[in-house]
Amino acid sequence: MFLARSHLDLHNIRNSIDRTKKMSDGVIKIGPFGVGLDALLGFVPPLGSAYSAGAGLVLVIDGVRARAAPMVLAEMTLILAIDTLTPYIPKAGGIIDALFTGHKWAADLLLRHMDETIYFEGSREQAMNSAEYRDLMARVRAGKEKRRVVFLGKSPKP
Repeated sequence: MFLARSHLDLHNIRNSIDRTKKMSDGVIKIGPFGVGLDALLGFVPPLGSAYSAGAGLVLVIDGVRARAAPMVLAEMTLILAIDTLTPYIPKAGGIIDALFTGHKWAADLLLRHMDETIYFEGSREQAMNSAEYRDLMARVRAGKEKRRVVFLGKSPKP
């Protein structure tokens, strides 16, 4: 399946996001700064842009698979487009690209969004029968919690 259907799928998506983030902007750590393939390849614009676009596409696909909200996907796409096109800025493009960690920024945005989402395995009907769902909805209605709820789909019947 393309879309996440279980918490295991979500775990694997998180691992993919972390891998892409580390490869792109954190292979070499220097204090709070990181340098990855995006920065190194950014000095060769066609190669750097190809890598940047590919890694960005992986992040956006992971966002779609994790059922991220459309506005989060749009924000990620904008950040990643800027990151992909910065090497083409005359003279300073490579340096700007090395300093602009767009993949890390987009990945962190997606991971934070996933953390703020409650995922229920199964359908809405199956979740409505659970105490966890009823407790969550009571907290939301009382204004104690603002969380996005996503139903991962029908689970197989035992």
